[in-house]
Amino acid sequence: MEGLEVSDSFSLEDAKNEGYVVMEDGDVTFGENIWKDFVKLSSKKKPSKVRVVHYYTLGDPARYEPEYYESIKDDYPVLYILELEYTGDIYRLRYYEDDKLYQKEFKYLMRYEGEAETKDAIYSSYVRYVLVDDNKVTWNDIMRGLLSSRFGDYIPHYSIYTDLNYKDGYSG
Repeated sequence: MEGLEVSDSFSLEDAKNEGYVVMEDGDVTFGENIWKDFVKLSSKKKPSKVRVVHYYTLGDPARYEPEYYESIKDDYPVLYILELEYTGDIYRLRYYEDDKLYQKEFKYLMRYEGEAETKDAIYSSYVRYVLVDDNKVTWNDIMRGLLSSRFGDYIPHYSIYTDLNYKDGYSG
């Protein structure tokens, strides 16, 4: 998949210059209108494609035990390029991880909006777009499945886009 494999020289700025939607540490920081255009086209059953970059940093080193921080610091920042294509029928997600191409298909792109799941969260509310195969699934169903130890509770999904509204005094 041309353009999905990340070279060491491909940067966050490159992603923005290429017109990719950018998610930094789990929150959208660039390309909101590009994303909205993709959602609008797919909601009208029109084939379309978007590239989304998921970029992760370590953040504040004080959040980690010093020994653990030392063991992982050289692995960050990390950048993944995801390509989401809507065929008019299904959503096809493609991305590389550790030089291996992953391809997944989902029936639905769901929009979930709500208040932070816990009072300790650094954000007050969210808008999430999540790929799923069942359009009756709620965000709470997905979270319950992630936290459950019972076999069969997990709901296959992929969270592709998140817009967080941060609490006062915190910026993402």
